[in-house]
Amino acid sequence: MKFLIEELWSLDVGVGPAEHGVYKFGYLWLSPTFRNQVWKVDPATGKVLQVFSMPGKVWGAPWVDRDAVYSASDDGSVRRFTHDGEVVWSVNPGLGGFIAEAIVEAWNRYLAVQFPNGLAVLRKSDGGVVWSIEWSPIVNSGQEPTFTLDTGLLWVCKPTAEDNLEAYDLHGRRLHRFTLPSPPTTYACPQVWNNLMAVVCRDDVVVLDHVEGRILWSRRFKPVEYGGKEFAALEGGPRVITPDGRLIVWTTDGVFHCFGMETGAALWRLDMVELGYASRDCNDPWGYAGGAAADGVLVILGRNNLPEGSGSPFEFRKNRLFLINYFDGSIAAVSKPKYQMACCCKPLVAGGRVVIGGWYEDSENRRYENRYYCWRLGPLENRRVRDIDYEWLGGYHHGGYSVGTILGI
Repeated sequence: MKFLIEELWSLDVGVGPAEHGVYKFGYLWLSPTFRNQVWKVDPATGKVLQVFSMPGKVWGAPWVDRDAVYSASDDGSVRRFTHDGEVVWSVNPGLGGFIAEAIVEAWNRYLAVQFPNGLAVLRKSDGGVVWSIEWSPIVNSGQEPTFTLDTGLLWVCKPTAEDNLEAYDLHGRRLHRFTLPSPPTTYACPQVWNNLMAVVCRDDVVVLDHVEGRILWSRRFKPVEYGGKEFAALEGGPRVITPDGRLIVWTTDGVFHCFGMETGAALWRLDMVELGYASRDCNDPWGYAGGAAADGVLVILGRNNLPEGSGSPFEFRKNRLFLINYFDGSIAAVSKPKYQMACCCKPLVAGGRVVIGGWYEDSENRRYENRYYCWRLGPLENRRVRDIDYEWLGGYHHGGYSVGTILGI
């Protein structure tokens, strides 16, 4: 099958990362980090329709209701806005600056917001803290909680060496506690598929039965080497679970692995270095970016990071968009090498369009103007694409997407 990769628009954010966002009620709600703002954006044109101003950098995606927008920033503030940008309330739980990838809704009337030093459950109505937990981080913080609708529990990855995965009920009672085989990686988020939950750690992938509260299997990844140094294999953004239960994990040196979610069986392996799309001479992680999976394809933007003008084929502005067949691990389509490297955040799928934010700094600490990019993807013949809201990982989209949302298949 031949595939279409058509760039529709790009949105300039200036010098800074074009990071996280959601797609709800027919609009993109994007968080260009260094702009200290959340943007409401028309997904058809890339035009900014409304700006929501925050008192600090906005590292994570907002939560959006029909009548409100909630965001957090790295000064520790959480704000509720009207859709017109008016501030309704602003609170600071005092748990450090917000550096996670998203605010999460829990139990319908509340928000679960994770900070470096703890987690706070806030009332949507007035921002009041219903309950909170605190910890002393000893590994990189920036994890996100996940609320599971079927069990009514909030699962929390903690930046600690022990007792680093816990589940809480509405009243703040801890019902499950685990020590993962290695600490959760930065931006870890428990990702749910049916009764199973995957957690990406620094050196391991762990799958649990979150209903029964027990670990089913785990897989250890040895450290990898690039740029002449050794690194943990699984640092970076969240991985993906396909709608049919395949867990796709990529290492920071550019190797993709696919496992059966239920059994842990290895299904395929794809090495971008062997194919010539990545290099272990590159001194920044290639496999650090997020991906989106549905309709038989994993969509991911490459993440090279060598100085512009170095003469290397792995330059900062020579990244490609990849469509990978997630049934057999083959590459279905590749764009021309023309994009800045991707951010670690999750791509947004909006009515058959894929939006991926770029990074802004190369391996020599030189900074660049940066953009969100939007493509239309699909087979060359016409398909009907399902238009479904995207909120954030966890129990909603498990790091993948619903069938029919990317290619309409």
